[in-house]
Formats: sequence, C-alpha cells, structure tokens
Amino acid sequence: MKIENKTSQVQPTWYWNSEGVDGVDWSAWDALIERSEVPSVFLDSRMMQSLMRCETRNIAAVVWNKNGQMLGIAQVEDAIAESLNLDDHIAVKRSWFSFISRLLHGIEGKFRFRVRVIGPVLGSGMHSSRWEKGVSDSDQRRLLSETVFTSASNTGSGIPKVAMLKDIPIHYSGQRQRLHPGWIPLEFDPEMLLHLDPEWQNMSDYMGQLNTKARTKVKRVLKVSEDLKVSLWSAEKLDNNADALIALYGKVFERSGFRLGKLHAEELIESKRTWGDDFVVLGYELEGSLVGFQCAYRGKIEMEAFFVGFFPELVKSHAIYQRMLIEFILLGIEGKSDRVNMGRTALDVKSSIGALPQRLQCDVHFRNPFFHALVSRFTRGFDPSQPILKNALKADSHGKRRHSEIHSS
Repeated sequence: MKIENKTSQVQPTWYWNSEGVDGVDWSAWDALIERSEVPSVFLDSRMMQSLMRCETRNIAAVVWNKNGQMLGIAQVEDAIAESLNLDDHIAVKRSWFSFISRLLHGIEGKFRFRVRVIGPVLGSGMHSSRWEKGVSDSDQRRLLSETVFTSASNTGSGIPKVAMLKDIPIHYSGQRQRLHPGWIPLEFDPEMLLHLDPEWQNMSDYMGQLNTKARTKVKRVLKVSEDLKVSLWSAEKLDNNADALIALYGKVFERSGFRLGKLHAEELIESKRTWGDDFVVLGYELEGSLVGFQCAYRGKIEMEAFFVGFFPELVKSHAIYQRMLIEFILLGIEGKSDRVNMGRTALDVKSSIGALPQRLQCDVHFRNPFFHALVSRFTRGFDPSQPILKNALKADSHGKRRHSEIHSS
C-alpha cells in the first residue's frame, strides 16, 4: 500500500500514559506487529500497557491511521538523558570535540537534557515502530518527522527540543550514514546478540560450540560462582522485595557513563503482573543474603536480557555477572528462543561467552534549525570507541553462521 504524500489522509493519534491505555485497540496493534513479521518484546501490547501504567514514566503509544486502518505504531517516551565522562566512550577525531564536550559537562562532569525517545528508553534494538509492509521507508520517516513534536504529554510537561529515534541496525561497514534528510546519525555501543542453535537442549550443547579457551572460561565461571544460590522469583516475592532489587540495580546503574531513563520498582512489579511467567526474575543469594538479581522478557523469538543488579565486588570473587550472562543463555535455551539479546554494555565480557556485536544507529532531530545544524557539525567527530572483542564461538558454530547471515551486508 503506497501512502500518498498528503498528510491529511494519514491521521496520527497520541495516547499518553495510564489515561491512554484504554484508547488503543491493542488487538489491532499486535496484529500489525504480526503482519510486519518483525516481533518486538518492547512494542508488544503487554509491554506498552505495563509501561504506560507506570507513574514513574512519561510514555505514549502513537498510532497512524488512514481511512480507519492502522498503518503504523510507535513507542514514544519523554525522558531525561544524562552524560558523564563522555570522552571515555568516544573515539575522538577532532581536537575541539573534547573541548566542547568538557564545556557542556561543566565542572561536575555531568550534562543533563530532556529528550523525546522513539523506541524503548531502557532497551536496545529496533523496537521503535512497526508499519504495514506497503509503507515505504521514506514515508515512514516523513510521517514520523511530521508527528514527533505535535503532542505534549498529559502530565503538563512541555515538548522536548530534541527527538531521538532508536535503534537502526547498521548492515554495512565503515562510518554511519545519514539515512534521511533532517535527521542526524549517531552511533553508540553495539548490541550484543547470541543466536541459539535450535538443537541445543542444555548447557553442554551450548559449550560444545565454544572454542577451547572460551569453554574453559565458562567452566571456571560455573566453579567460582557455585556458592551463589540462584532462585526463580514469584510475583509475590517480587512485590515484597522490589525495592531491594532496585537498590542492587543502583550499584550497577551509578557506574554507567551515559544514562537514558532509570528503572523503578513499580516497573518490575507491573511487568510481572502483565507478563506473568514470560517476565523472569532470578534472585542470587550468598550465605543467606540477597546479593544480586537479573530479569528477562521471553518474546516470540527472543529472550530479552533486561536488567541486573549486584554487589560489584562479587564480580571478581564469585563471577556473579558472568554467571548471570550464562543464566540468560540457559533461559533462552529452555524457552526455545532463537536468540538472546544481551544489550549494549560490558561488550568484552559478553563476547567472551559467545555474544556477537550488532552495530546500531540512533538518529536525532532538533526543533530548532540553527541548533540542529550546529549539532550536525559537532557530531561529525563523535564515534564510539571500538574495543577488540573476544572470539568465543567456533568457526562453524550456529551462532556465527546465523549472525553473519542476518547482520552482515
């Protein structure tokens, strides 16, 4: 279906926060995702409703209709972005970049700003929108550009001055490219993915496709972490201990260099209520005390590793974080998932257990034309640092074949 270049024929509607939950035809929403043939944990109607009901978030479901037919959907959130020590995460190509970066971050080394995010604030990957197959890429971006600054939240807050579209996979080599006029391309850390062999039944099957060095490391992680007691949490236990999990999450969150949004106890509780067994929470105890947790969403084809929290000192003494990554893989195997999406932090550790990088591009658009041009010029020297990642999988492994097939040009 070709969308004519007449915006009056396509009507966008915004549904903000809890007041908007009952206004969306969620059956039609999920049916559109199904027809797109690109499943999404973060656009799933269960996720949207659980997020929109959270008082700590400021989120909208956006629907584009034409003649009563749903043509496109998007998740939009007004959030606070906070940057700390940006230079540590950027491969600087121009000397003046560091100077301007230090100027923006000030004496405290902190730069905060409001941003309208199209896509999941607390997730990574292409979960921003879905469209009917006949809607071209150029029409999708045109409609998004015309719509993104047209609605203010029902909380009374103003419309942010900048919008960020997350996360467009980069299927080519070399520097990121400008895909659409009026949008500035930025690249941050890649998302780490592990494609699961459908014949895997257990840990031994997974380890059989690791090279010798990686297999030895996984065995060591299992040995060092064996004093940790791992348990599956019920909704009741989560309700009673959500604040303790957020305290553990804070020990990891406070170490990050760039923050976009923040996890709250309410979101964990609402996710469990809405998703049931498909929202998995594992607790970690050591000598009877809670020392860590991890949570994940089980989608139609993917296991979405969400958030973790733990005492940082246990990374060396008990390999707690490495153990959590392995548990994410086991959850994916048990759930017959096609892949585990591990997010875009701790790249080296994730690569050591078989995850492979998928480059992602974020496009930004400013309301002010002058500032848009200034930022476009400024960000030409903005490239992510490129760490040398480990090669854990055997050359003929399913993970390497599948990753190459989907994520390489």
